[in-house]
Amino acid sequence: MSKKIKLIFLWLARTLGVFALCHYLYRFHVRVLCYHGFAYLDEHQFRPKLFMRPDTFAARLNYLARSQYRIVSLADALANPQRERQLVLTMDDGWSGTTELVGQILQQHQFPLMLYVTSYYADKQIPVLNVAVSYLLWKSRQNSLTLALPGQPAINTALPAAQPAELVRQICQQLDALPDVAQRSAALYDLADQLDVRLVHDGKALFRLLDPTELVTLQRANVELQLHTHRHCSPLDSTAFADEINQNRAWLAQFTPPQQLVHFCYPSGEYQAEHLPLLQKNGLQTATTTRIGLHQPGSDPLQIRRVLDGEDVHWLELEAELSGFSALLRRLLGVSA
Repeated sequence: MSKKIKLIFLWLARTLGVFALCHYLYRFHVRVLCYHGFAYLDEHQFRPKLFMRPDTFAARLNYLARSQYRIVSLADALANPQRERQLVLTMDDGWSGTTELVGQILQQHQFPLMLYVTSYYADKQIPVLNVAVSYLLWKSRQNSLTLALPGQPAINTALPAAQPAELVRQICQQLDALPDVAQRSAALYDLADQLDVRLVHDGKALFRLLDPTELVTLQRANVELQLHTHRHCSPLDSTAFADEINQNRAWLAQFTPPQQLVHFCYPSGEYQAEHLPLLQKNGLQTATTTRIGLHQPGSDPLQIRRVLDGEDVHWLELEAELSGFSALLRRLLGVSA
């Protein structure tokens, strides 16, 4: 179904009152909205699900302020399943623009919001390599790329790459092999210069995560900091998984008492049934996924569905998800999400 046809269909459903009916049918389901980062320049065109224009986000919060939804924390929503039309705001990763670009609108509304922070890049304060390299390849208009790092085989390739994801993997593998973060950062910026793409805006690095000062500022806007692993990965090995959680929890303990760090978000939304006992073993009480839909009362709190908003999500599509119409449609069509 093309986007235009889909929007016409959704408009008809809303006009005929189907959205309103679904609001009633799904009134006890919890809506968990998911956001990520915000665009300084054209990042929303690069990855519209990962980066949103600040104006779009402001419009979303203003809409929620006028809506019928009760904006509550995740813990509050799960503790009160009898309440109708509860909505939870979540945000993944902790991208730097959150404070600078949308901090004012967060401060204005003071909605409870759970921010799942990946701590490695927040601590090191260099750009997230795989996202930054992907952006360089997306934006560059050069016709070739050369990467020659000490002790590693040179990468020489024409651009645009036939397999960009594989090229990103190869480049990041070589950058990660450098002995310290300063060298990785320098090599990344050298590559950006070669590709004639800027990774700095107004003196600040793009694709970095929030630093401690910025995170404290967000806490004053009713933002709760919670766990997203240290290196944005969720291994199935019990020891490795515990190490990811322990390092993440230890870093976030400078903002939040460790005993309160019990909420988790699966990195990239990727998880398996084998992860569930690992979460329980490490004292985690809730876990959010990127599986689309609403959270039904009594469902597993370690497999919470969310509605992923983005720059490419039309208002009608968002309303369809929040009302429960899209969930009903998927159920009728037998489509798993």
